[in-house]
Amino acid sequence: MGLGAGTLNLFAQGTDLGTIRGTVTDSSGAVIPDAQVEIMDLDTRTSQKATTNGHGDYQAAALQAGHYQVTVTASGFAPSVVKGIVLTGSDVVGANAVLRAAASVTSVEVSSAAPLIDTQDQTLSQNISSRAIIDLPRDSRDIYSFLYINPNITQSNAPGEYKFIGAQSYGASFSVDGQRTNGGIFGSVTASQPSLEAVGDLNVMSNAFSAEYAGIANIRVTTKRGGADYHGSIFYNNKNSALSTWTLADKDTLFGYAPTFDQPTFNKPRFNITDFGGSVGGPIPKVKNTWFFVAYEHNSSILPSSSTSTRIPHPSLLAGDFSLMNPSARPDVGSAVLTPDEIANDTVGGLGLKFNQIPQRLLNPVTTKLLDLYFPKIGSSAGINASTGAVGPHYTANYPGHTGQHEGTLRIDHNFTENDRVYGVYHASSQNIATSPVVGVFTGLGLSQTERRNNTVSLSYTHIFSPNIVNEARGGFNKQHLYTHSNTTLTGFLSSIGFSDADIAAYGAIVGPSELTTYGHLAVTLGSGSSAFQAFSNGGRNTDRPADQDLITFGDTLNWTIGRHSLKIGGDFVRNQAVDGFAVNRGNVRGLVTYTGTGANALARFLQGDAANSVSYVNLPRPAMDVYNWETGYFVQDDFRLNSRLTLNLGMRYDLITPFVDKNDLMANLDPNYVNPDTGQIGRFVIPSTKTLKYLDPNIVNFGYVLADQSGLGIGRGLLRTYKNGFGPRVGLAFQLNDKTVLRGGWGLYYPTSAAQGIRDPLATNTFNQARTKRPPTSTSPVGTPPLSGWPVGGETVGTSPLSGGLVAGFGGAPSANYVPFDLKNPRVQQWNATIEREMPWQSSLRFSYVGAHQSGQIIGRDLNMIPPSDSPFGTTTGGDGSIPCDPSGNFNPDNTCDYSDADKARLKIPALGDYVTGFGNVGHSLTSSFQAQAQRQTSGFVFSVAYTFQDQNSSGIDMGNSSLGGDAYNPFSPDYGPDSWVSRHRVVAYGIFDLPFGTGKRYASSVSRWTDAIIGGWQASTNLFFKTGVGFTPFYVCGDCDPVLPGNVASGTLDAVGDLNATSVRAVMNGNPRGGAASGYFWNPDAFSLPSMGADLYTQAGVAGRNSMYGPSTYGVNLGVHKTFRVNERIGIQLGADVNNIFNHPMLSPDSDFGGGCEGCFANLGTFTLNVDQSTPVTPGHQPRILPIDPKDGDQYSPNSDFGHLYQSFEQEGIDSNRSIRLRGRITF
Repeated sequence: MGLGAGTLNLFAQGTDLGTIRGTVTDSSGAVIPDAQVEIMDLDTRTSQKATTNGHGDYQAAALQAGHYQVTVTASGFAPSVVKGIVLTGSDVVGANAVLRAAASVTSVEVSSAAPLIDTQDQTLSQNISSRAIIDLPRDSRDIYSFLYINPNITQSNAPGEYKFIGAQSYGASFSVDGQRTNGGIFGSVTASQPSLEAVGDLNVMSNAFSAEYAGIANIRVTTKRGGADYHGSIFYNNKNSALSTWTLADKDTLFGYAPTFDQPTFNKPRFNITDFGGSVGGPIPKVKNTWFFVAYEHNSSILPSSSTSTRIPHPSLLAGDFSLMNPSARPDVGSAVLTPDEIANDTVGGLGLKFNQIPQRLLNPVTTKLLDLYFPKIGSSAGINASTGAVGPHYTANYPGHTGQHEGTLRIDHNFTENDRVYGVYHASSQNIATSPVVGVFTGLGLSQTERRNNTVSLSYTHIFSPNIVNEARGGFNKQHLYTHSNTTLTGFLSSIGFSDADIAAYGAIVGPSELTTYGHLAVTLGSGSSAFQAFSNGGRNTDRPADQDLITFGDTLNWTIGRHSLKIGGDFVRNQAVDGFAVNRGNVRGLVTYTGTGANALARFLQGDAANSVSYVNLPRPAMDVYNWETGYFVQDDFRLNSRLTLNLGMRYDLITPFVDKNDLMANLDPNYVNPDTGQIGRFVIPSTKTLKYLDPNIVNFGYVLADQSGLGIGRGLLRTYKNGFGPRVGLAFQLNDKTVLRGGWGLYYPTSAAQGIRDPLATNTFNQARTKRPPTSTSPVGTPPLSGWPVGGETVGTSPLSGGLVAGFGGAPSANYVPFDLKNPRVQQWNATIEREMPWQSSLRFSYVGAHQSGQIIGRDLNMIPPSDSPFGTTTGGDGSIPCDPSGNFNPDNTCDYSDADKARLKIPALGDYVTGFGNVGHSLTSSFQAQAQRQTSGFVFSVAYTFQDQNSSGIDMGNSSLGGDAYNPFSPDYGPDSWVSRHRVVAYGIFDLPFGTGKRYASSVSRWTDAIIGGWQASTNLFFKTGVGFTPFYVCGDCDPVLPGNVASGTLDAVGDLNATSVRAVMNGNPRGGAASGYFWNPDAFSLPSMGADLYTQAGVAGRNSMYGPSTYGVNLGVHKTFRVNERIGIQLGADVNNIFNHPMLSPDSDFGGGCEGCFANLGTFTLNVDQSTPVTPGHQPRILPIDPKDGDQYSPNSDFGHLYQSFEQEGIDSNRSIRLRGRITF
């Protein structure tokens, strides 16, 4: 037997089915036509035949992932065998063979390890094998956490979000076994994924991939399949607080801890996370050519949560006893009629003016029941703030949070004939999550309940017409049911506190009968200002929120080899459907009861069941958004092998994405370019049909509307035009300089996948659920207007409701309105790379790449009514003729609230809509240039990958993390161009698996005794790590009393220094080096910054910070796994080990968006300022009072943020924990 020459090359092409192709030559290099090729699937021991064409080429397409062997025979030549072919996912493996004359040798065997370099196309891709997925010490059982070890993907705004090189944090295409798993609401990946036990490989195509694939990156998961032999696994993992260090946040909490009645000792952080499951696969008995694979996994977590408040009422107050408060702070008696004894015994000084204690007979049984059931149970010995009546110094509620998840996978493969193959995969999972309080410290409401159910089916049928023509048809669906809700319905809540059926009906008559059956409760506000108690709020958007995502995918790919052309022709069709209750809970849909004044006065009136100062509700709450759209893609790809060294890759893709359409037509868009020919008013609303009208605010209807089909805008029910210019050419080449070196590169045009959030927020939310407020009648109210009702008394059936009666405030307020341009385009990304790769000794390879991208048409928001900064005051009067200065801070004349004057309104484009007329357009762009170097070894025994990336990525768009719409530009008149969000200039990612070469079957000590082997054999070490420099931050100040008085007189509260829609804010002026002179424990020095001008040069003042102009702290994380396998016999192994996450316990100080965005108290927030209006200068026509300069030394005008640049928290980064933790693992394989 002799050893001949052979090459084995890998390149990413195709669907989830791969391809093996190659060229057969003789020893002189001449091609051999009509050679017979057998491609053997070693896993199932089935084969496929092919014949070389006139160029000596052969191809076998639409092959399942697995291990293969190619045998080539030809008349007059000895057979040649190419071994060691590993086909993963949608790869193409090149297996060339050289035949020797039969007279010289009898057989030629060509063996090769895993492919080393890509010699055939331009794609930058990475494949993570099933072995790496199981053995690497990742802290999560989420398959997508492995994306962070890809050099082209980094963490975006938060853990579990992904930033793609050259693009923003959305728009990638995810699939499992060919079935799309992203889309729906946010465009991000759903929870439809297999257990790690079921994952065959994870393939990531991140730059310049072929026309067959959609999205700005393409992530594909392929499940394992059964083979000719039975194989399986059983595993158990556990991670708990006893094996973990404390987080920095825990240590900070401990440092500030002071014993209280409810928490006499510090609660140490405790958690417990357990995973167990298994898998098995093999042939189905008595069914020919049929194989199965099944896997199951269960994950459970105990994750306690807590919430703290400094404003919860002391328990004595809830019983009506205010005697522990300062006498002056006790509540007024008000309208209560007291007996002489009660005046003498229950009021301060016996004067009958302020309560010491509310007599028992005056306590309302319904309101006291609410307090008893839903407020926290606090001991009477608790400390009290005598000035406010709140528990002192604070109260912390602890909740026993928990989660539970089941995942299962079943795969069946069947070959009807050699030419007809089919497989089907079913993934199912369910999860219950209860880790977040419904409302802060109000323990009686419990934890929010999240229920998730996922079902995914993937089907594929392959027919081989001939070795040169192979077709795959595929289809399936992906359904995710996600529902988050509180623990009681509105009816259940009202009934629990003592409402009778008649009372409940009366309440439902105000908020709407349909709301009574929804989850949630009424909200109560107890006081206003600094003395107010913690609000018993409504629980927010997730009180009763469905968030379902359903996708149906089908497609077809025809593989056709014509001479040296390997063609792929086909298309994919995706129907996205999303149901989202985000807009359903906008406003106080279940009612808000507001008591103003001091907290003590408000609570006393509530205890007595008195009528509120005001009540709010939504006139007609809208149902959940229920939308759908279609994404269709058609492609032609030609891999043209000009010769044995040069391959051209030519492709064209056409993507057509239709606008989302709401099943109930509940959307409204603003047409800001329309001018009413009769009135001259600018703007009108465009709605899909008359079904929309009953859910719209009367202000919107009265403003003016038109139906979409009558608008003349060329739009349908989706209120946007379909973008029809989605052409995506792709070109590339690969040139082999020699047998070990290849030069390759390419360029392509790509489009993001779609997301319903792009229309949910501007078109399906803000124009609906407009608030209604009722107040007690005044002397000017219509005769006969009933007063606001008090609370019912338990057991009565008279139909009393605290929302009944009163006078509804007029509908004169400006309605909320957003707009999306009717011709909004899908952003497009140009990607390119130039790469040189070389095989190195020791079965390794090196890659050097220049990677670039340019995105155009990024979507940025702006307020249409915002005006350029000026020194001309705006909003500084009480409105009307503008003759009275207003007092935004409340320091001078608090009754003089600010409003638009007639002169102010005249400066707005659409004065009837006020501010926040936010719209989104294709005005942003970005440019990325990066250098990348990667070294790899992908062979058994020692696997590693180390990649370094230098990246310069600048953008004028705002990356919101998971949204198809960007944020608001700080200066919408000239958006600034600067470092993109969440991008590090330098980043290293690496992973490795090393099987120590000792023991039976290894290089050293291979013949030792079984007992010796049990000690020194079977050891494995694995690691993954990252290092990255800091990402950009924008220094800013929050305006505490803005709107309508605003910095720069810009007339819009959308003024946002960061652009992430968190707060009205301005950018700081940088006066020096931010790092210079920073205090210990702080990253920046606040003395290097100052407030900007509040006038015409708000944007242009020298030194005003650019976006992301300061870089935050660098960080790194290292995981280490140590595993020991005990061999029971050749088939069965038992592995024990530990995975240490963040082994060096390194604090990762770079904040995510929750602490590093534009929020109050955030990492880059310098402080909060208030604006004052000149009260002394007389107002004259056309000259409104000016904004006064801010004195940063005046505590009433400026409050610094003590946590600016404060390095006191560690954050999970790149899938690595914020502190050291240890996961114990046990595993049996057979």
